[in-house]
Amino acid sequence: MTWHLGDALPVEAHRQLVCERTVWLAHHPEPWAQSDEDEYHRLFSDRLHDWLDAGMGSCLLQHPNLSQIMFDALLHFDGARFRLEALAIMPTHVHILFQLVAGFTLEQVVHSWKSYTANRLNEARQHTGPVWMKDYWDRMIRSPEHGWKTREYILANPVKARLSEGQFRIWQRNPSLLAEMP
Repeated sequence: MTWHLGDALPVEAHRQLVCERTVWLAHHPEPWAQSDEDEYHRLFSDRLHDWLDAGMGSCLLQHPNLSQIMFDALLHFDGARFRLEALAIMPTHVHILFQLVAGFTLEQVVHSWKSYTANRLNEARQHTGPVWMKDYWDRMIRSPEHGWKTREYILANPVKARLSEGQFRIWQRNPSLLAEMP
């Protein structure tokens, strides 16, 4: 899953991406063939990640005190509401690989993360107003191989984005829950 700061993308670029995605999804009902999934990620996920890695906007999360707020919040309910596998806190966005615990929905967990951290980040900056873009990008892990590939992407994202030490945080669980997948 990925979500980003509200100012991380130009509004018009984000609006265009969402419109294109809506049209594409209407013409490509699930279940998808592998070629459809590859096309989806090339057209939408990869473009979004490239824009986010460009570091537009305030880049709030590159500041150590603010990324620590994010980091602590993401780990807080690990094992109770979800089980984390890996995460990367980038200057403009967050990548996280996790598995929900029974009884919790994706919407509940994401709302909790985004609401809590928005309040804490605003408090730390003595600021008010929205912090996060309303939506998020999620991806269902369909196999252990897909999980490992996603994990590797998350952990390598700071290098891909050419970030310096201190501009990001990464975390990973060992041993991997992916090894436990059926």
